[in-house]
Amino acid sequence: MTPLTSPEEPLRAENAELRARLEEAEETLRAIRRGEVEALVVETADGPQIFTLASADAMSNRLRGEILSQVNDAVIAMDLDQCVTYLNSAVERQYRISAGDVLGRPLSYIFSRQWPSADAEAAMWISFREHGEWRGEIIHRTLDGRELQIEAWLTRLRDADGADAGMVTVIRDITERKRSAAELQRTNELLDTLLRTAPIGFCFLDRDMRFLRINERLAEINGFSAEAHLGRRVSEIVPAHAESIRAATDRILATGIAELNHEFSGETPAAPGVTRCWSESWYPVRDGAGEILGFGAIVEDITERKQYETNLQESETRMRLATETTGVGIWEWNVLTNAIRWDAQMFHIYGIVPTPDGFVQYSDWSRAVLPEDLPESERILRHTVRLAGQSRREFRIGRRHDAEVRVIESVETARTNAQGETEWVVGTSLDVTDRKAAEIQLWQLAADLSQADRRKDEFLATLAHELRNPLAPIRNGLQLMQMPGVEAAIVEQTRSMMDRQLTHMVRLIDDLMDVSRITRGKLQLRKEHVPLATVVNSAVEAIRPLVERLGQELTVTLPEQPFIVDADMTRLTQVFQNLLNNAAKFSDRGGHIQLNVERQESDLVVTVKDTGIGIAADQLPRIFEMFTQVDRPSEMVRSGLGIGLTLVKRLVEMHGGKVEARSEGQGKGSEFVLRLPIVIEASKPQASGVEEEKPFKASLRVLVVDDNRDAADSLAMILRAMGTDTRTAYDGQDGVEVAAEFRPDVIVLDIGMPKLDGYEACRRIRDEPWGKSVVLIAVTGWGQVEDRRRSREAGFEHHMVKPVDTRALMKLLAGLQAGKQ
Repeated sequence: MTPLTSPEEPLRAENAELRARLEEAEETLRAIRRGEVEALVVETADGPQIFTLASADAMSNRLRGEILSQVNDAVIAMDLDQCVTYLNSAVERQYRISAGDVLGRPLSYIFSRQWPSADAEAAMWISFREHGEWRGEIIHRTLDGRELQIEAWLTRLRDADGADAGMVTVIRDITERKRSAAELQRTNELLDTLLRTAPIGFCFLDRDMRFLRINERLAEINGFSAEAHLGRRVSEIVPAHAESIRAATDRILATGIAELNHEFSGETPAAPGVTRCWSESWYPVRDGAGEILGFGAIVEDITERKQYETNLQESETRMRLATETTGVGIWEWNVLTNAIRWDAQMFHIYGIVPTPDGFVQYSDWSRAVLPEDLPESERILRHTVRLAGQSRREFRIGRRHDAEVRVIESVETARTNAQGETEWVVGTSLDVTDRKAAEIQLWQLAADLSQADRRKDEFLATLAHELRNPLAPIRNGLQLMQMPGVEAAIVEQTRSMMDRQLTHMVRLIDDLMDVSRITRGKLQLRKEHVPLATVVNSAVEAIRPLVERLGQELTVTLPEQPFIVDADMTRLTQVFQNLLNNAAKFSDRGGHIQLNVERQESDLVVTVKDTGIGIAADQLPRIFEMFTQVDRPSEMVRSGLGIGLTLVKRLVEMHGGKVEARSEGQGKGSEFVLRLPIVIEASKPQASGVEEEKPFKASLRVLVVDDNRDAADSLAMILRAMGTDTRTAYDGQDGVEVAAEFRPDVIVLDIGMPKLDGYEACRRIRDEPWGKSVVLIAVTGWGQVEDRRRSREAGFEHHMVKPVDTRALMKLLAGLQAGKQ
């Protein structure tokens, strides 16, 4: 068996040769500087050639020009009058000018500097004169009106005699970096502000009842700082309530159901000896597999609300039993004479200065209220007169004499005289403005919490529905394949169905993970130059089975001239696939979907248009928000989590583009328009890059190590069916021991395992003489750049994310098999 060559061996040899050549060149350069060399003899393809120092300088200058033309930073050289003597291609791209238009002209033909102040500009020239260089950040205004935030290096140039010959500046465009940093800062500030200013407390606990996170409001309720909570158990912070909290979390673990709106009272270290009241709701926090990792809590201090309710009851009791309760104004109106009497509290309610005796008598009602309020006041009082012997209570808006609007609670009763005539209307008035405002705030808070609970419940229900949907056919397919006498064609059809459903489930989980990574700034694009046609075709092929199943027509129009974009091919394909999938799901059977690509100036414009249900005008502004889906007709089934368009918007923006949604209304279809910057306009059609998949039969020896026995055994069965000699192990320690005896060519090694994790198992295998030539493939649920870097450092050559794409694994093994042969 031929051992597999380490890819590091040729690199080490090449580096050693380059170091030797570099040392030789440096020694030659030192000799030239000492004046010991007048000419150079250089070995070329045409034999030895003699170069004078002048020709060498010319070649060096050409070489420098070629190097500078390849760098991404803009490089500009100027003479002493700041006229341009050299610029690289990055300058032309960045400032959208031509070298022939600006060479020999002043620097202002390329851009103008926008200094924050005259002092800043003066400081630059002082630094340049004293030190011969300057570095800083400023704004450049280009000739076409754009403003670029740049980082610049300015360096003095000298001639052979050491005299000033000009200057060179290196410019790096940091506009996008600044924008991203500012956006990230704004997002973080918003989140911090929401947590800091939330009127209710919240926290997260692990299963051991340790605080993982807590906001300042709840920390204040508990009487400790937020930092003092972290890592400590509930029993250490609020021991008096630990039992009741543990009882709630135990019920969640047993049932998986949240514990909502539990009210209790007691004391906390924040206010010893003072009884407070709280309302708590506890929710299970789950991982992607549905396992409960811990608990989230929303805690509201309702002491004031409870006290308010008590006070309100007492106030109503006092209103019924006493007429001189503080805050209640008493008034009388003589229906026969129109005279009015007020007590002192009425003056306060309506903002009038009372008389010394505490009462004032007006000649008529119009003297007691503002003129604009008189008609309504008289209407109420006349109605009361007709209810002789009865009382009535009402709330009305009253304006004080200082024009301040108040809410007045009024109780009125009509009394008759000895002749049976209604003579007096007696009433009490109470200013309840503050109470009503508090009630409105409580109602609004309750409505907001109800809306949040509704959206949360809808999302959780949708998530459960979407995950269960593919599980049902997968389970049915397994049972069907286990039945005796099933025809081979049905088995193959069942396999295809199970593969589609599993792919759908993986996509749901991937979408959730992608949204989480983007929100936390953890998603990184691996960009490369790719033909846009290849990306579009890949998305179209992925969505074609759904379109055909729904009997829809899909039309794709691409420009004849191929275009190259700087993109992460997988993520950009995901964008088009999500849009096409969205168009198919929201269109009726037999509908028409169009995907059109055209060039508009420096952008590629991609339009995805359908004849589906359309988008209502009030929903268009929210169509890219998380968990948002358009309203569907009752006969259409809701599907998806409402995060596909959110991913589209975030990913397009990460590629430097924009996306917008358009619709003329419900029932009139919808249209999504993407704008992406063009990188290269190709001169001829690009290859599709899709290789024909070939059957794989290998004689490799493969060891599969995974603590999930079903995963290990099923993968081993697939590999054996391909002709490999495959064994399995179910933990890291067992994997190392089996490998020592089996001596495999390839080891597929899970990372998270008992006894030894995959990293340590890999290191131990690499320490063995026989393990240095083994190809190690890491298998894990984590696939970010940092995860791949860590697996490489541990000794893995390859990194695959669960669930493993068996076709990709077969292609990798086929390459290894070809290398053996």
